[in-house]
Amino acid sequence: MLMHWMRAIVVLLLALQPISRAHAVEGWDLITPEEEARDNAAPHVSQATPRTAPHSPVIDVRQPNLSRPIYNPTTINVQFRAAHGAAIVISTFRATYGWLGIDITARLLEHATKTANSLSAQNVDLPVGDHKITVSIADNHGRTGSRVLRMSVAQ
Repeated sequence: MLMHWMRAIVVLLLALQPISRAHAVEGWDLITPEEEARDNAAPHVSQATPRTAPHSPVIDVRQPNLSRPIYNPTTINVQFRAAHGAAIVISTFRATYGWLGIDITARLLEHATKTANSLSAQNVDLPVGDHKITVSIADNHGRTGSRVLRMSVAQ
């Protein structure tokens, strides 16, 4: 009987041990340190918000919650809505980083799951600090919608 209790305690202690970083979910870098440094060194000139054409696609951010700090790794999930009578053309998706507009489209798509009207990337790592990612998508009528995602990444 004592052996069963000891075995149960050992199993319980092993189960309660903190998960080491090696066993935690590993993220992938959306932005390299070099890209972040290059963008931080660039002049941060305020730019007017581009006007969107009537009936352009709308981009909804489902994750992360941009109104509060996010933590790594995170999930980026965006959904696209076309106007009545139009369809999203997912192959027109583009993503750029920061003030310099560094093209991160291929890197994001490499790790993303795509549907006809959405894109979701899990385990995304961003450096601690504030970031600006601009995403855009077009519909089958050639109208392009864009959205700026401002993220504050906490430690």
